[in-house]
Amino acid sequence: MSRPRHAAVTEEAYRLPDVSDEPEAIPTIDPANTETWRKILMGTDPTLPALRRRFNWVPSDPRCKMCAAPFRGPGRVLTRLMMHGPSLSNPLLCSVCFGQIRGHEGGAEIELSVLFADIRGSTGIAERTSAGEFRRLVQQFYHRAAKAIHQHDGVVDKFLGDGIMALFIPVVAGDRHAIRAIEAGEALLRAVEDRELVAGGVRVGVGVHTGEAFVGTVGAGERLDFTALGDTVNVAARLGSDADAGELLVSGVAWSTAGRADAPERRALTVKGRAEPLEVVVLRSSQAVAIA
Repeated sequence: MSRPRHAAVTEEAYRLPDVSDEPEAIPTIDPANTETWRKILMGTDPTLPALRRRFNWVPSDPRCKMCAAPFRGPGRVLTRLMMHGPSLSNPLLCSVCFGQIRGHEGGAEIELSVLFADIRGSTGIAERTSAGEFRRLVQQFYHRAAKAIHQHDGVVDKFLGDGIMALFIPVVAGDRHAIRAIEAGEALLRAVEDRELVAGGVRVGVGVHTGEAFVGTVGAGERLDFTALGDTVNVAARLGSDADAGELLVSGVAWSTAGRADAPERRALTVKGRAEPLEVVVLRSSQAVAIA
């Protein structure tokens, strides 16, 4: 296995056009900058996909959510030598990627799929157990959920206390991002049916939605992040919070985009801020095994 060259990874990787560097200026939206981001996010610029493929050969998770540089295992030594260790400002990004987005703030509106999953009744679990035991259970959930997401070409965007948010972006998941997100949700439900988690009271609900969203940098200064924003993200979060324990709620848009077979169960869900109910497909953990 050939190792990626240092220069190719750190100096030439997915460079974006320069934007204003005035200290007090709010960066303006440059159409050329937006188009470059779009090419990167859609995978039509080959540099980032090639970089991710190289790093995915090197163990192990967790990884930078942009370039997939490994932060643990044998790969950690290599990536630290190449300056791709975790950023001190955002530990979900490597130092090189954080430097890139810090110097080239922006993004683009693209179609993607978003997954939210969280533990049902986590407050009750925390009341019944010690803080240390609650942390251990949540960490087990994080580990199993992140593994299911990564195996289906998703990018863990955030750990949310007792939940997790993942993005399925074309540059990583391809044009089948909707089906990959649904499959990740099914795999996640199976993964958390672990005897130890169930005994600890951990039951999980999952939501998946597909649509247009802004994907790029948010924040300021040293507090920048690479994430997604917009109605698509909000709807996915609502589906994740409304799913019962052991349920995966998939929006009708995500289901049709994925080209899945006829749904076993549909439900009309009232979503705050929307005039019409949202039609969702309901999958349960036992059905996820049968349909996948």
